[in-house]
Amino acid sequence: MFLHCMGQILCIGGYSGVMFTREFLSRLRGRALRKGLWYRALDHVERGIFCLTCRLVDRVESEVLGVVLVGIVDKLRKVLKSEFVRLMEIYGARKARIIVKQAMNWGNKRAFDWVHDLDFIRYLTNITINYSS
Repeated sequence: MFLHCMGQILCIGGYSGVMFTREFLSRLRGRALRKGLWYRALDHVERGIFCLTCRLVDRVESEVLGVVLVGIVDKLRKVLKSEFVRLMEIYGARKARIIVKQAMNWGNKRAFDWVHDLDFIRYLTNITINYSS
């Protein structure tokens, strides 16, 4: 299982265990604090686990702790997303799938790659936002 967060790909399980470092966790905590989401998004137990891990561990090697941290990091990742990124996931990706399906029906075989093109999804999201205003 892989989790992509803040420009890092975190590997869960496998040979290397969980790849959380003190630096990564501290940066994530700082971001959540700056945006005022640290106390709203996490309960006191999750904050305690996160803070203790930052203080006591340079690199998380325990798979059990790693799995717990993945849940916490995923929760923070979701609340730290900007409104535009949320709209890209909702409107842009859905619109891209519809357009790709139509283009494939018309015989455009290369259209399949458009679903994964973030610039195309960003463009469709901008159109949706500006057109609905």
